[in-house]
Amino acid sequence: MVYIMSIEQPEMAIDDIKKVIGNKVDVFTKEMYGIISAGGEGVRLRPRTLELPKPLIEIGSTKKPIIYWSLLPMILGGISHFLIGVRYGANKIIETFGTGEKLSKEFEREIIIDYIEEPKPLGRAGFIKHGIEQDKIKTNKPAIIFNASDVLRLNLCELLSHYLWLKTSYDVDVVQIYTSGFRVQYGIGEIDPSTSRVIEFEEKPIKYGFASTACYVIHECLSDFKTVSKIPSNPEDELIHKWIKEKKIAGYVIPNDSFISIKFEKDLAALSDTDIYQYVKSVYSTNP
Repeated sequence: MVYIMSIEQPEMAIDDIKKVIGNKVDVFTKEMYGIISAGGEGVRLRPRTLELPKPLIEIGSTKKPIIYWSLLPMILGGISHFLIGVRYGANKIIETFGTGEKLSKEFEREIIIDYIEEPKPLGRAGFIKHGIEQDKIKTNKPAIIFNASDVLRLNLCELLSHYLWLKTSYDVDVVQIYTSGFRVQYGIGEIDPSTSRVIEFEEKPIKYGFASTACYVIHECLSDFKTVSKIPSNPEDELIHKWIKEKKIAGYVIPNDSFISIKFEKDLAALSDTDIYQYVKSVYSTNP
């Protein structure tokens, strides 16, 4: 007797796998850390940051600190435990956010905030290494790593479904979030090499490629931060090359306008009247 698989059966199998992954996302999210780098001096925003650390500068039509907006997509996605790396202005950040009581009251569930205090500038990878050494970061738990000066508009459930699919299918352990296209910070010129004449110029163009947001979902490879040798260090200095070589890293792409990186005074000005809450929440509009 010959068994013939119908066309519908592979599709049904894929749907079943997706349902299993979807069910696992909630479990995965409850175990996750949100790990946030907030220790920088914000030199490009001086003199503002001489008195106030950059993560506490208020932006948006509803004035809230930058780091609040950085945390928001992760809170809306279900993460309840955050580890914040602090150094410059550490006391002010800790005083403002405490251990999560205010956020717990606002979002009507327990939200826990712990801090990793850097004794010196360690970088985005170095402070995670320090947190592991202090036993504040458990390397057996999954995490999403991001910056306190960036606002991501992403649906965390969809991101984690993508992550778990890749982990199951390709043994990937790190997913790096990219934007599809990015605006160059400077004008780009083209110069004729024979005459030195400027023959083309474009002011701060949008280039199409994949630009890193320095945001990562990670699990077992979190222990690789223990091996970081250069201090200060960022994941892009050492670890990302290790993960590429080991075929442990994959990408997740969001639109160019779904990533806000605050570096200069003009970035603050552009956000002064923006409804950032609706900006972040809009990706959940179909998943209330």
